[in-house]
Amino acid sequence: MLATLEAKKLIDDEHFSEVQQVYTSNLPQEVVDNVGDTLILITDVNTSLDLTGNNSFYATNRQVEIQIFYKLDIDFDIEQFELRLLKLFKDNHWSIADIREHTVDPDTKQMTAVFYVTQNKILN
Repeated sequence: MLATLEAKKLIDDEHFSEVQQVYTSNLPQEVVDNVGDTLILITDVNTSLDLTGNNSFYATNRQVEIQIFYKLDIDFDIEQFELRLLKLFKDNHWSIADIREHTVDPDTKQMTAVFYVTQNKILN
């Protein structure tokens, strides 16, 4: 399964009440201007081969970007939500590669957050 789909499944299965929808690859056009819901977009960043030997490889390092677009009327503790999200990935054998600063979109005034998580997947 693609890393983006695995990450989406992990978030979907956790049923975060703060998140209304999780998307992979791109946001559908009909939700691009949605500022009333908190949305997550998961995109592929990088895949590299690992554990090489005998002219083959036995693992992949897969990195995804998790972008969170917070609704304008935030009614929950962002820090607590983000810590639960990061802990979910860490508890499921993903590494936290980078946490970027929060930014505010100048047009929509939405706060956004970006995380990079990596999974080392051993192949059979």
